[in-house]
Amino acid sequence: MPRNRPIAGQRARAHLTAPTTGTTVLEPRATERPLAPETAKREQPERPLRTEQDSQGWRSGTRLLAGLLALTLSALTAFGLVAYRVRSDQRVETARDQAMAAAHDHAQTILSYDYRHLDADFAAARATLTGKFASDYKVTTTTLVRPGAEQYHVVVKAEVAAQSVVSATADQVVVLLFVNQTTTSTRLDGPKVDLNRVRLTLVKSGGSWLVNKVVAL
Repeated sequence: MPRNRPIAGQRARAHLTAPTTGTTVLEPRATERPLAPETAKREQPERPLRTEQDSQGWRSGTRLLAGLLALTLSALTAFGLVAYRVRSDQRVETARDQAMAAAHDHAQTILSYDYRHLDADFAAARATLTGKFASDYKVTTTTLVRPGAEQYHVVVKAEVAAQSVVSATADQVVVLLFVNQTTTSTRLDGPKVDLNRVRLTLVKSGGSWLVNKVVAL
């Protein structure tokens, strides 16, 4: 009997035909290939390009931030100026109070004297003075006041009746005073009262308020 010859290609298909029952055939696994460089590059997400709208938004945000910084600096500067003015006002107010008290006491010391203790009175007065007026006071009391006071037993007592501040800074205060001077001497029949107005300029020196100018009005 003639043998049937396999047709070309049948042998290959026979190997792929399902096997008989009970036999397991492992099918060949496809070999995994790495992606080509071009493919890998395409797999990575691309970074979006910045659009004109994004650029405008960024510039707007930058301008807004700069504006906020400018406002903050302005606010801090204004706060600093206010704080400085408050401190300055407080210093001037303190100067007014201190100078007013000093002017009251100094005026009574400078404008009072007693022939029985002229040296002590003049020394006490000079302790309240400063500048050129201190030297002028010494010359006046030595050459004019002392001779007449000793000769006629002059006693002058000054009392401040009222006072007010004319101008004030933290270091200099001008005070107007109304001073009553009561004078007794051997040339007078009785006490004589003079109502005087004087203007004292006081300056701060070494923590104290001293008189550097006296003007009779």
